[in-house]
Amino acid sequence: MTDKTANTKRLARNTVLLYIRSLFNLLISLYSSRLILQALGVDDYGLYNAIAGFASMFWLVTGSISAAISRYLTFELGKGDQKRTGEVFSLSLNIMLGFAVIVLLLAETGGVWFVANKMTIPPGRETAALLSFHTAVFAVMGGIIMAPFNSSIIANEKMGLFALTGIIEAVLKLLIALILVYGALGIDPLKLYSVLWMVTVFIQQGIVVIYCRSHFAECRFRLFFEKGLFKEMFKYAGWSFIGSTVGSLNDQGVNVAINVFLGPAVNAARGLTNTVSNAVSIFVNNFTTALTPQITKAYAAGEKDYMKSLAYRGTKFSFFIMFLISLPLILETEFVLNVWLTEVPEHTVAFIRLAQISSMCTLLYIIFTSVQNASGRNKTYQLCLSAMTFLSFVISVILLKIGLPPEAIYMQWIGIVFIKCIIFMQILKGTMPFTFGEIFKAVYLPIALVVISASAIPIATHLLMPYGWIRFLVVGFISVVCTSAAVLWIGCTGSERKFLIETVLSRIRLPLNRKDETTADIH
Repeated sequence: MTDKTANTKRLARNTVLLYIRSLFNLLISLYSSRLILQALGVDDYGLYNAIAGFASMFWLVTGSISAAISRYLTFELGKGDQKRTGEVFSLSLNIMLGFAVIVLLLAETGGVWFVANKMTIPPGRETAALLSFHTAVFAVMGGIIMAPFNSSIIANEKMGLFALTGIIEAVLKLLIALILVYGALGIDPLKLYSVLWMVTVFIQQGIVVIYCRSHFAECRFRLFFEKGLFKEMFKYAGWSFIGSTVGSLNDQGVNVAINVFLGPAVNAARGLTNTVSNAVSIFVNNFTTALTPQITKAYAAGEKDYMKSLAYRGTKFSFFIMFLISLPLILETEFVLNVWLTEVPEHTVAFIRLAQISSMCTLLYIIFTSVQNASGRNKTYQLCLSAMTFLSFVISVILLKIGLPPEAIYMQWIGIVFIKCIIFMQILKGTMPFTFGEIFKAVYLPIALVVISASAIPIATHLLMPYGWIRFLVVGFISVVCTSAAVLWIGCTGSERKFLIETVLSRIRLPLNRKDETTADIH
């Protein structure tokens, strides 16, 4: 078996494991969110999302360091240098422990002041809001310390653990929701939810630490410092810091701005939108999470053509996966929300539709960032894309300040994403030689043709049929059939189509062959 064949099989296996987790998480998460919204109410649900989002902004610096850790661990594993991999992990863990202490000091001083004095908190909810912030800060600190361990799992492509911890997280979230609805025993639901969610995060992180220490030789804590490696990682992280800082500002900063200008009720709509978007996006993130280490290792091994093939196919199929799920969701958003929730906050339907479109547009270039990150030359693209993201944040605040509806924020995000894609493709030419005509023919044209051809019949069905369960089921079925057919016969090349068909047929034959063998043994 060749290395590339083994890589393909490992990629497929890891993706399947993560999909099993995602499907399980999706079903439980949607039901849990409904119960949590019911227990907290719209205002407290929105308040928690705004405060937890603000707390996560203290991840700014450490988020960029996490990207550097993941890149260097994967790169060293790709080179096969076990000793160097252990040194990278040790240095990374020491750095993150230091940052966790710094985050605690900043959050418990300036962060507490901002929550108490600047955020819109309903009267009488000040104590609950501060407790929510404290627990969110401790959860963020845990995430900071966990960064090297999570990076090791990704670098070693052990996605089974992610599947397990994701399932445990979903079950614990459901348990929290049931406690809030049926067993709160007079305790303030927001306070109880904040504490229980922090405990859930710690349980999940503890499992990851135990696994990594048991299975990966490099995951050992020891005091280690090397000036050259430290400078190299921070040089890489410095440019990633700009991107992660501006990205967090645009995401969570807009959340805070919505709280200031419009109040917690709109934060609730945005929180529900993020729940749905994350549930859908995780199907694509599973694919990209499994793909990124192979891109980095291919670059480290000097296999540029293989890396290019991974990037092209990864972009196409990540978009197709997202589109397969998003098309029926966009058409039937209102019905899904009415079935899912007892109370649908205003703006939620439009938010979800626009967020799905924005997420699909982002996939036009996001896989290629793994190629650029693998090269270590991230300065130019981080500066350019960060400038566009910051512009988006400024525009969002202006739109809210002048009184436009919050849907305008999502609309301008879609436009900014297209501009980012154009800019990034120009930057990428220095790392991965290609012409725009080549990538348009190999990636963007098939995507456009699939979207156009697969959308027509589902849209017509949605418009012609009356609202209800029958339309929902028919639109969903037709969307899946049309999208699958369009992807297979329009979106795939001949070799890709042959591979997909043979893979499906082999999965069908396998249980049949086993049945025949069992029958033969009986006779």
